[in-house]
Amino acid sequence: MHRIPANGGPTSKGLQNIEAWLGSSKWDVIHFNWGLHDLCYRHPDSKNQGNRDKENGSVTHSLQEYAANLEKLVVRMKQTGSRLIFATTTPVPEGEAGRKMGDDIRYNRAALAIMRKHQVAVNDLHALMANRMAQVGIRPGNVHFTRDGSALLAMKVSRAVKEALETSAP
Repeated sequence: MHRIPANGGPTSKGLQNIEAWLGSSKWDVIHFNWGLHDLCYRHPDSKNQGNRDKENGSVTHSLQEYAANLEKLVVRMKQTGSRLIFATTTPVPEGEAGRKMGDDIRYNRAALAIMRKHQVAVNDLHALMANRMAQVGIRPGNVHFTRDGSALLAMKVSRAVKEALETSAP
């Protein structure tokens, strides 16, 4: 099991770093997600963490840019011969400073079309957390999770990876 050494950030960061992240290793399964950083609005004068500002800022990557970048990343990862699993982007809660409610659904819809096209498995983390944000979000208006929320996500991710490993075993 290996995790990239930094936050994956938006798809543009993925494109800049994918070769280093893949390296020369042989990967059996790659479980991945991009989305929350792509759909984030930022403004240089904002005092919110990360200059987040959905009212006056600009989106990091438009839906079209996100889809184009994500498709390039999927094509590159498929070249490894690894089993790929895309994790849907988790919900944007009401009151998030730099993200608009509903963008998570729009960006996931675009991502799912790419995954269907390239026959990539999907781990639906959005559905898992959609009705749980009030209970397992670290605070209202925040996309991050409590320890219990992270444990729920970890269980679903580990189950998906385990199943992929078992079905790809000789």
